Amino acid sequence: MQIPVIDFSAFLDSSSSNDAKLKVAKSLDQACREVGFFYLSGHGIESSLFADMLSNAKQFFTTATPEEKDEIRAKPSGEGSGDDSRGYRVVERADAGYEVGPPYTKGLGRNQWPKTPASFRQTAEEYTTHLVALGVAIMKAFALALDVSEEIFASRVDESFWQLRLAAYPGVTDGVDQSKSGLYQHSDFGILTFLLTDEHKGSLKVLAPNGEDWISADPIPSTQHKVLHASQDMRISIPFFFDPNWDARIEPVLGNAEKKSKGEGVNYKDIFTGAIKYPY
Repeated sequence: MQIPVIDFSAFLDSSSSNDAKLKVAKSLDQACREVGFFYLSGHGIESSLFADMLSNAKQFFTTATPEEKDEIRAKPSGEGSGDDSRGYRVVERADAGYEVGPPYTKGLGRNQWPKTPASFRQTAEEYTTHLVALGVAIMKAFALALDVSEEIFASRVDESFWQLRLAAYPGVTDGVDQSKSGLYQHSDFGILTFLLTDEHKGSLKVLAPNGEDWISADPIPSTQHKVLHASQDMRISIPFFFDPNWDARIEPVLGNAEKKSKGEGVNYKDIFTGAIKYPY
């Protein structure tokens, strides 16, 4: 199995023909059905922004003092930010998300941004703005590939409940069981995950369609998965979860009229709050 590389530039170009956009949309559709992962090029985001995100994340994890990290630690609901899914965790992870509220309930809260480095918040917010716009464009491409109105998807992601996560995987020292040095096998439950990683190769693995083989998803310029980090150096990974609006109703868009008329579907906020597990 090979992870496809999809050039998205034609879909973003207003001068592109309908056929050119449909070709891109169909490529995305095929990648999602057959692989579950794809590399995206031609996305219009400057590489310098990616470099700044990775650099800032590494600087925070390696130079911020314990006091600075504790200041933005994820707190149990009711303490400060109102939500214990945002902030720093001792597993070397920092989370932020789309801000809804107050009032704050489970899953909702105020972001807590690191002060080290000083440019952290500005860079992260710029990065988020670009990825939200890209996520909306990809959803429109999905609609085109499925031959349904793009408004069906666009209306459910125009206030995407995104989550930005910065994770550091410490270097593996001699004598450590390398099979337990990353992140367990899992799949993400939202719509899209945009993953930015540093130059380490062999760490991210994608489960092949046969359900047995693991394929390396190494970073290049431009489904089920796990992280098996065996390097002695710290690895930085920045997943951005592009999800529906907090109050979006998710329903089938394809299928017979009788099935759709039964009102099958779920509320996104119920899926999110039911899936998050806090380490307290």
